[in-house]
Amino acid sequence: MLKLFDYLEEVIATEKISQMKNPPLLYTVSEIMKELGYEELAMVQEPLDRAMHACAALQIPVSYNFHKIYCFRDGEMITDWELSELATYLFMINCNPLNPLVAKAQLIFMMKARS
Repeated sequence: MLKLFDYLEEVIATEKISQMKNPPLLYTVSEIMKELGYEELAMVQEPLDRAMHACAALQIPVSYNFHKIYCFRDGEMITDWELSELATYLFMINCNPLNPLVAKAQLIFMMKARS
């Protein structure tokens, strides 16, 4: 666990995310959940809340890394979120590791942190 924290410190220091006003928002929560095999967006709220709380605890502006958007899908309007790379990392490590695809993604993040 200490290694992951060290990696996060490195990301913050090298990319200066806390001072960056407009980090690129690269992913949406719905895209991530689809890749992980989740059909229900109800599974999103807990890891999203935890990721936002982690960001706030690190004194990184949440609004720079999480952006609420609205989309029309199948004739209805849904709420989605655009995420920066840091927000995606925080979101993924807070997803349920009992899902084999989530566990694999978390392992990939860990291996990336080690290199």
